[in-house]
Amino acid sequence: MEVDKENIRGLKNKTKIPLPLSPLPAVPHNLVKRNNEIERHPLKTINRQDSHTAGTSQRHDKIDKNEKEKEKVRNRTKFPLNLDTRFVTIRPKTEEMDWNYSVFKDETVKENSIIVISDDEETSYEEKCKEISYFLHNRQKNSLGDSSSIVTPIPKSPLLEPNRVRNIKKSLKRPHSRELQGISPITKQGRGDEKHKRRLQFNERLEIKQQTPDCTLKVYVTHLDRDHAADLFTYLLSAEKKANIPRINSHTRSCIINWIIKVHGPDGSPSTVQYAQWYFDAILAIGHIHINQMQLFAAACYWIAQKIHGPYTYARKLVKCSSHAFSCEKLLAAEKAVLVTLKFPRHPVIPQEFISYLSFYCDTSQADEIEEAATFLYTAGMMVDKYLCEIWPSVLAAAAVRNSVLLLRKKESIVKLKMNSVYKEAEKKTSNISHVCSIQRRAVRLISSPCYEYKALLLRYGSPPNNVAQKIVASINEFAALDARMRIDFAQ
Repeated sequence: MEVDKENIRGLKNKTKIPLPLSPLPAVPHNLVKRNNEIERHPLKTINRQDSHTAGTSQRHDKIDKNEKEKEKVRNRTKFPLNLDTRFVTIRPKTEEMDWNYSVFKDETVKENSIIVISDDEETSYEEKCKEISYFLHNRQKNSLGDSSSIVTPIPKSPLLEPNRVRNIKKSLKRPHSRELQGISPITKQGRGDEKHKRRLQFNERLEIKQQTPDCTLKVYVTHLDRDHAADLFTYLLSAEKKANIPRINSHTRSCIINWIIKVHGPDGSPSTVQYAQWYFDAILAIGHIHINQMQLFAAACYWIAQKIHGPYTYARKLVKCSSHAFSCEKLLAAEKAVLVTLKFPRHPVIPQEFISYLSFYCDTSQADEIEEAATFLYTAGMMVDKYLCEIWPSVLAAAAVRNSVLLLRKKESIVKLKMNSVYKEAEKKTSNISHVCSIQRRAVRLISSPCYEYKALLLRYGSPPNNVAQKIVASINEFAALDARMRIDFAQ
């Protein structure tokens, strides 16, 4: 027994958690989880079910009152209903119902129902039923009367061929579906034809751009001479200013202008190059730039000119065109320095505004060729001789147009040019316009010589369809003797 007591004592579970001697206190009311569900009373009768509304709970006393009122209504004498037999069919309760009644009598074709669509309205219903029954009876037989696995005969037309694949999307755009339906696939045009068409459109667009250097000229050129010529050019003649001579070597300046023309490309407007040239000359007239930063400030001036006479390129492209001679951050700093040094100047009056108008006034049918020749002569003069900055822009433009008309041998245009009021006002601002014309022709002769290094201007204006540079150079060589005689007269 003692051994058993020891075993029993050893089996008792011992815990280290202290047990309370007194009972635990009650749980606070705010910690007790309450049952917020709606109490639902059991359904006693079907009539009592009607008294309850979904989602609401009522008290027992209210429910009892509603039930008593309903019972009173039910216990009242029931009046017979007066129904109109025209709209309601009253059946006696003693009549037996035929639960197997069928509305549609279609017992003839019970298993295989076939919808027949026919345009023949004269056929009777009995003939149709006979045809259907004959088809159902002989559908497992061929033409010889033998049984066959063919359900339907071979159609004569490929369009009536049954679908061999289920759930085919009958889209005519999908070649697979067209083949299953027996329709010829859509012929696709080769990619080479598309490239050829695009190339033709691109060439046409490029030729249109090459006809007139100033792309914005065509927008207003048809109405410029008729509507706003007097007011516009009266203001331009009064607002134009002379530029100061830049403090830079002529060779270095020619190199900078040549780089700007090369970066600008053949399709750009010449007004952008003239704006960039004006900013570059203006910054060098009042300040000094180190030779290592010339290209940086030239790019900044060209970038400002593009923003004025858009469209403008990104800074990364200008950095790439300069062979990474500077960074984008330095370009932004140089642009800010140019604008701050010049005190954010107004847009200057450039000679291209006069060149476009005078070229159109001389000859409306060939204004593009005259304008290109005049722009070529003016740019060549400014590229070679920096002292032309002291001359009025209108005088430089009038001399360039006069040179282009003379060198292109347009005699009628010369007479019309001398009668123009803008040309007369520009001619009054200089003592000898023939001397300015001679400087421009001499500059073109220098650029066309084989020993001259910078050829971007000749490449720009020597491209087809006009080939203006070649025509001007050939005519200038003939005027060499005339220029020598004029220099002698001017020196005397």
